Amino acid sequence: MSPAGERVSAAPGLDLGDVCNEAGHAAMAAATAKVIAYWHDECARDLEKMMMHFTPDVEVVTPDGRYHGHDEVAALYQKSFDAYPGLAVDVKASFAGRDSHCVEYRAVLFDSEDRGWLVEGINLMRLKDGRINYLRSFEDTPRLIAS
Repeated sequence: MSPAGERVSAAPGLDLGDVCNEAGHAAMAAATAKVIAYWHDECARDLEKMMMHFTPDVEVVTPDGRYHGHDEVAALYQKSFDAYPGLAVDVKASFAGRDSHCVEYRAVLFDSEDRGWLVEGINLMRLKDGRINYLRSFEDTPRLIAS
């Protein structure tokens, strides 16, 4: 609270008072559940189910470019699914905020010859109406795991 008794935000859109009450906890739990469901469907390589986690106007930003809307994002993921039909993800750390989530991960992509490619990175996801509206991926280039 400010000296005048007003609630003070740490940053635009983040009111620290919200994380200390039941509604704030529920919002963080919902963001966490959404991210887990997204990862589950991506690991299953189920494009149709995975795309249900995104809003129609989703924006995905990767080291390779920006993708807008379901068609572009689906094409991006389909390309990955074709090149790497398998995926296993280990979440190293997770940070929830109001309608957003940041996940540090270690993933292994498996190509058609079952070779593992290590990718480590961080995804920042913003939610809108309970679905991912923005996803920014900060990740290393996949590197072949020595067999």
